[in-house]
Amino acid sequence: MLASFLLTSCLLLAPVASPPPDAAAVTISLAPSRVLLEERAGSHLNFDFAVQAGPDSLWLQKVEVFIYDKSGALVVRKFVDNNGFSPSVTSLSHRIFAPGQTTLVFNPFHTFAADIDVARMRYTFEFQKANRTEVTQTIEVKPERYQPQTALKIPLSGRLLIWDGHDENAHHRRLDFQHPVAQQFGIRSNFMRYAHDFVVVDENGEKNTGTGKKNTDYFGFDQPVHAPAAGRIVAAYAQQPDNDNGQDFFNPRDMVGKNPLLLYGNYLVIDHGHGEFSLLGHLRQGSLQVKVGDQVRADQLLAHVGSSGSSYFPHLHYELRTGPDLNVEGLPTYFRRFRLVRGSHSRPVAKGAVDSGDIVLQERK
Repeated sequence: MLASFLLTSCLLLAPVASPPPDAAAVTISLAPSRVLLEERAGSHLNFDFAVQAGPDSLWLQKVEVFIYDKSGALVVRKFVDNNGFSPSVTSLSHRIFAPGQTTLVFNPFHTFAADIDVARMRYTFEFQKANRTEVTQTIEVKPERYQPQTALKIPLSGRLLIWDGHDENAHHRRLDFQHPVAQQFGIRSNFMRYAHDFVVVDENGEKNTGTGKKNTDYFGFDQPVHAPAAGRIVAAYAQQPDNDNGQDFFNPRDMVGKNPLLLYGNYLVIDHGHGEFSLLGHLRQGSLQVKVGDQVRADQLLAHVGSSGSSYFPHLHYELRTGPDLNVEGLPTYFRRFRLVRGSHSRPVAKGAVDSGDIVLQERK
């Protein structure tokens, strides 16, 4: 969970493979260059577009996508444009592009039904200059279905609400590293693109008693945090005081030139191998049971839930990522052996993804 200055989104930029004739007017690249497809009752795509205007300002008029299956046949064609009294193009994150500046456009076509084979995508962007000259740019996308090699388990126990996941409205998803403040703090990629905020709740979905001002009002405060899988501790911090009772000890300026991961307050990073790392953040001050260099086993007690760093209340931030540092990429996460709650019923999930609003039950023997 981030402070308000970070509630937007973005990622690593890559050049377009073969620029079209009007590339001088605008350049569009994928963010990130490696587009991963998450499978959960269909296909979910978590990537964006970095748009850089040429010598003229541009106004985005339309974005259209063509979806092709493995055989090359067209499956779906959709668009957002400026037609109507409440045009859909206004739902995009940015529509006006100043000369020479790079700005993020969050992908408006991100979720597809299970019967849609998303093998290849072609996006077409239509712009206008101030003189109403039209500019068109097309970019191809070939998603990669990604399954982690690490067998992961949810790091908390009990009834858990994914308070904020990585759907299109989640602040993890909408991290814009092109934002001036993000640039100032050295943020260059969306490391939390697939992150989860886990919150312990009761059977009514409530996360706290009382006024919710004190950490001790929350069911999750000081709950044990377990290793999601075996690995080696490669980064850790434990000295940040927990925000509590109106006191906020998070100072973003500490991130500049000191330790950018202080965004998470007290944290642990585990190297699972295969280029897969777990980050667990907002841990309680002084609760870490391990240190850098330790080998940990799956389910081992690591720390306790706190509210340190950029945190509004006690919860556990979890993300799977490509490295231990700040400017890495997020990875899709599939957890093993939990129950997915749907009202008065629940069902076991051998392996699956979760997202914002889901309630799960995680037991430990």
